Amino acid sequence: MASVIFNSMIKTSLRDKISVFYGLVFPIGLLILLGWFFDQETMSIRILTGVTAISTLFWGMQGIAFQVFSQRNKGVYKLLKLTPMPIIRFVFTMMLARTVVGVVMNMIVWFVGVVVLHVEISWMTIVLTSFLVFVGTLCFTSLGFLIANFAQNEAQINVFSNLIQLPMIFMSEAFYSLNNLPEWIQVVGKLLPFEYYTKGLSATVTKEIYLLGFAVPFISMIGILILAALTFKWDEKQVDIKIKKKYA
Repeated sequence: MASVIFNSMIKTSLRDKISVFYGLVFPIGLLILLGWFFDQETMSIRILTGVTAISTLFWGMQGIAFQVFSQRNKGVYKLLKLTPMPIIRFVFTMMLARTVVGVVMNMIVWFVGVVVLHVEISWMTIVLTSFLVFVGTLCFTSLGFLIANFAQNEAQINVFSNLIQLPMIFMSEAFYSLNNLPEWIQVVGKLLPFEYYTKGLSATVTKEIYLLGFAVPFISMIGILILAALTFKWDEKQVDIKIKKKYA
């Protein structure tokens, strides 16, 4: 059953044209544009890691949120409810399938950036970056799954995603330093996994040791995965049914 769910999620993810655009086409275009505009060696690594991180965030969050919401409304999960598979395993299997596709796409973006920006890398850099992208994609995919559990319609998915994505991007040092910004912005940024993920990507390229780049996204993923499993709905009317039963 797990393999069937995994393969089905892979196929539907590849057919998700909007997510493919924002997770692959848009970041590559952004890399080329920023690489041409900022013709400075000091900015190359920041652009490379920042755009790769954004690619991971976009693919991980909104794509799976819309995918899960659509499948739930079509009644796909009602049949799966009859199987003995634990909810957390079901949720993780779907996340893992989406993550596998995301890692391939994010690494394509990363390699394009390496070539366009003329960044020197080693085999160890490739291995560490691949592993970090895997952890980061899992983290943001779990967040997208959680959003799908709370959203009542597609408009809410967009609202919830933007409310989380934009602060993550603009309150991080993905493209600029936060030293001159208000202290509260720096504090909030340090509470979000995107900041550590971005710094982790940068550390792999510069061959530095930054364990928080791996640890924070991984720990965040575990916590969000548990929340996603606890709040998972098999169908769109599940909450309403519980309420009716309570007050019947």
